[in-house]
Amino acid sequence: MEEKKLPAAVRIIRAVYDGFATLIIAAAAVTAVLWIAGIRPYVVVSGSMEPAIHVGSVCVINQHSPYDSIEKGDIIAFRAGSGVLVTHRAAGITEEGIVTKGDANNAEDLSPVTKENYIGRTIFSVPKLGYAVRSVRTKGGLISAAAGLAAFVLIGLALPDKKREKKKH
Repeated sequence: MEEKKLPAAVRIIRAVYDGFATLIIAAAAVTAVLWIAGIRPYVVVSGSMEPAIHVGSVCVINQHSPYDSIEKGDIIAFRAGSGVLVTHRAAGITEEGIVTKGDANNAEDLSPVTKENYIGRTIFSVPKLGYAVRSVRTKGGLISAAAGLAAFVLIGLALPDKKREKKKH
């Protein structure tokens, strides 16, 4: 029996689809491993760390970075008195805790960071990614993301595949 070849355009679309699907799966696997390792992303909503970290950036925090290893100049995440997550630079280390200050702020933060409200050290930040993350966290964004994922799966099922074609014959 002669094997039927798929048209070139279909083969290209299938290859792009398969590559994109592989990237999504790899990104999900890396995210899961990082989550287990205590690496967490946080969206920056204020300009207190400008120009080092811009509003709309995603800060990646290592929650396993020991409190005692923080040095002056490190950027850390902590919970402020109101429970709000803050990312500021360590301006100094004292007996009372880590004195912090936003790079764009004129004064140091009122209360030092202690082991109790310390979250972790910032590893890096990705500018503007936070805007996309925040949009997906809305009701409309969640619906759009779910619809996009469903469409992606349906397209994959609709595209001819060499392996499926071989099983039919």
